[in-house]
Amino acid sequence: MNFKHVITGDGSKTLYLQSLDETYHSNHGALQESMHVYIQSGLQYLIDNKDVDQLNVFEMGFGTGLNAYLTAYYSRLYQKKVFYTSIEKFPLKESDYRKLEYFNLIESDPYTAESEKIAQAPWGEQIAISEFFVLEKIEEDFFNFNRETANYDIIYYDAFGHRAQSEMWELRPFEICRSLLRKGGILVTYASKGSARRNLIQSGFEVKKIPGAPGKREMMRAIKV
Repeated sequence: MNFKHVITGDGSKTLYLQSLDETYHSNHGALQESMHVYIQSGLQYLIDNKDVDQLNVFEMGFGTGLNAYLTAYYSRLYQKKVFYTSIEKFPLKESDYRKLEYFNLIESDPYTAESEKIAQAPWGEQIAISEFFVLEKIEEDFFNFNRETANYDIIYYDAFGHRAQSEMWELRPFEICRSLLRKGGILVTYASKGSARRNLIQSGFEVKKIPGAPGKREMMRAIKV
């Protein structure tokens, strides 16, 4: 893929994909966007509202791996066992992950070691990154992904924006997401576009707009009803 590394507003790095004229994260800050949307508004919200020791996380779009790195760190912080499944149609090379230097985002020896393991983890296998975090990276088109049972507690929906990937914000992908979630499971995404919200509602979600990451007024958190 034809992309270049860029530094975002909070000093963390992301990738700019020239073919789509899109960055993998907000230019206002890759780290703060992932923290706000997927950790604080997603994982932490779920932990605060569900008394469980184990969580199943599904990520639509592994991308640069930042959401996985942060979730691994917070699984240790919260002492919660997390089974993390992430799907990506066009995975990056390990060398690309290293150039982003996400290993250095948090000053923690376990975090650094676990980030290395996530970058090196083979695709198509379930790998224990730590005693709290088990990772399965799947190289697959999301539209072809199928699991027999709906056992995920949360979905990180991290597709490119509507302008670049309009098909990912239509009804069908949200119907797939609903089929993957347990009843009461949640989906979080940085997006807040009206058509996406309507498609989430039509597919069987209760949708709430909440404050977005810096530089974006709103995002969405959806609950399977």
